Amino acid sequence: MIKSNEALLEIGFNKLEADVYVHLLTHPPATAYKIGKQMNKPTANVYKAIESLAAKGAVIVEDNKNKLCKAVIPDEFFSHYEKSILEKSNAAKEMLNSLEIEEDEEKSYSITSVPLVFERFRSMMNKCKAIAVVDAFPKTISKVADCIEEAAKRGVTVYVEAYQPIKLEGAKTVCATIGEEALNLWQSQQLNLVIDGEEHLIALMDNNLTKVKQAVWSNSTYISCILHAGMMREQTVLEIMKETDNPDFENVTKQILNNQKFFFNSDIPGFYKLQKM
Repeated sequence: MIKSNEALLEIGFNKLEADVYVHLLTHPPATAYKIGKQMNKPTANVYKAIESLAAKGAVIVEDNKNKLCKAVIPDEFFSHYEKSILEKSNAAKEMLNSLEIEEDEEKSYSITSVPLVFERFRSMMNKCKAIAVVDAFPKTISKVADCIEEAAKRGVTVYVEAYQPIKLEGAKTVCATIGEEALNLWQSQQLNLVIDGEEHLIALMDNNLTKVKQAVWSNSTYISCILHAGMMREQTVLEIMKETDNPDFENVTKQILNNQKFFFNSDIPGFYKLQKM
């Protein structure tokens, strides 16, 4: 019972609305007056809760003088409620997107919400113009694999450092040689991204992806360029380490270095922006 009520609180019910709805689901239809008596709640408050629940589509009221109240079954209610919330969300998003948003100065911001970490990652990948560098643990990368592949498909060069073997269509992926050791050591899930040398997201979450341990997003061009360079070089070292037993190690290493996109041999937007500051 407590868990059911708490679940309703999470989607916007107040406590009395949640209590009344759960009560009606588990009891025969009754008047608001009788419900108040059964629940030992003030009748006036129960009437208000019934009105609010009816407006939400969670309760229907008998169309006669008896005014018996009946709970709408969860499947039917949530089907309606989800559509209503989506419509309101889309309308609000459209209205807010129409506002003239002033460009931010270069700053860094903490993120404390796990869902927002993933949304910011997706947003960054969607806006990436030229090159993205990713460093992510298994649970996080599985959640963003689709947007990584979509970016690669539209022509973005994507470099990924993974810690377990994974196939990402179109991305240049390297698996850390000590991946399992790193996972056991950290006992966490990281998700790091730099796009175009202009923005970066550095996030560390718990293993269950329920809590942010530390996460920062920044549009600092200088810091993003530094992180881009460092992450690219780490991936280059991992590529070279894979070839240490190759009889043609010297030539293979030269090829790896030539293929890597560094500031001196690539068009990285953030680097050119930095030079003009």
